[in-house]
Amino acid sequence: MKINEDLALLLTATIDIKGMPKAYPTNAEQRQEDYYNSLNYYVNNHPLIQKIVFVENSGYSLARVKEAIKNNPYNKQVEFISLNCNDFPRFLGKGYGESLLIEKGIEQSQLIKTVTHVAKITGRIYLLNLTEILERVPEAYDCLCDFKDQGWLIKRLLGQLTARPNSDTRLLVFSKNLYYKYFQPLHNREMSNCFYFELEYYQAILQAQKQFKVIKRFPIEPKFRGIAGHFGGKDYGSRPEQVKYIVRSVIRKISPWIHF
Repeated sequence: MKINEDLALLLTATIDIKGMPKAYPTNAEQRQEDYYNSLNYYVNNHPLIQKIVFVENSGYSLARVKEAIKNNPYNKQVEFISLNCNDFPRFLGKGYGESLLIEKGIEQSQLIKTVTHVAKITGRIYLLNLTEILERVPEAYDCLCDFKDQGWLIKRLLGQLTARPNSDTRLLVFSKNLYYKYFQPLHNREMSNCFYFELEYYQAILQAQKQFKVIKRFPIEPKFRGIAGHFGGKDYGSRPEQVKYIVRSVIRKISPWIHF
């Protein structure tokens, strides 16, 4: 895969959360500014990423966010898609909204029609070593993900009773062929409970690996920055998170079979 030709970066965004429980921050203006800063980062860094698709699902004006591409030193192609599909039943959860956003974004995007693979990143956060992660994968693949399927039992014993095996969905790279067969159907079924994005996609990837080439661990530890949309707004640049990054980096290098 030629990154600059065959891959589009899909940034997912919800500016107006419209009362979605557990979403952080709740202020639309603050979220708008976060997305502006994030898009500005991806436009001005990672020269190999030449195609960026920014998809927002609440119908909020994108005028401010579009200012992020005024300075485009690498002449990247940037496409903006405004959706208004953030009015689904709230019990389904924000993961359902993101999955629906991805479907409609892929459906409408002209840039994604020109590529074979999509790299989905949660739009308010920065992945500082995105290019390095992509370049370090030596073989062709249909899905590049990061499984978190071994430490969940320990988390439960420590009191995190909702912990389950999952796939990190802050960054998820997939071919369009795999997407249409295994990811797109996930939210297009009748549901009466919350749609847990990380768990649903994890289970789908387990099924997909029977037919498609799946790489279940990133070659290096992802280095995120920004404020998480959960855990009360965890700061990925804080000292505890930086210490966690160092520990995870060492473990990933010396014991790559450990997934936590």
